[in-house]
Amino acid sequence: MRILSLDTSFSFFNFSVIENGKVKFIYYLDSERKTLQNLPKALEGQCVKPEEFDAFAVSVGVGYLTSLRIGVTFMKTLAYVLKKPIVAYENLHLIGRFTPVPTPKIPYLKVSTNIFYRVFDGKAVSEVRLHRGEKLKGTGVSLSIFSEEKIGENQFYHPFFPFSAYGGIYAHEHLREKPEGDDVFSIEPVYLKPPV
Repeated sequence: MRILSLDTSFSFFNFSVIENGKVKFIYYLDSERKTLQNLPKALEGQCVKPEEFDAFAVSVGVGYLTSLRIGVTFMKTLAYVLKKPIVAYENLHLIGRFTPVPTPKIPYLKVSTNIFYRVFDGKAVSEVRLHRGEKLKGTGVSLSIFSEEKIGENQFYHPFFPFSAYGGIYAHEHLREKPEGDDVFSIEPVYLKPPV
């Protein structure tokens, strides 16, 4: 099974090609240009033809809403038009799941001035939460670009975390259990806004 996985949650974006559960290709771009300008050109430039894939995967956040909406809408449209399954993934869940540190672990990301996190305690995974300065027990896990923000008693920073690659691996596992994928009409970006 070939899966095209896309992450547009931040100013950079990345997509991956997954074949039979293995990452075959990762493309990463950090550009001043808009995601909508870059995405079709990047796919074409890498000779990636969506119609040649068996399924799609897309990040629903957390992240910047405009770029997330572009990526989600792009992939949902491909899945719908090409009649292929699609799987949504959430990046905090991926960081928590695929980072080998002891529990409790606290994957977190900074979006604008807000820090969003989850807690993996070894038994369950919390909902996405907005950090308000509370003390948290465990290892904070994030990207090195957010190393100024410290959550938890210890820290682990990824220099690079290819959300699209891990999301594609997650999608492959998901599709083995549920071959029809997610309902294309129910996939929406994670909208988290602090209360006013």
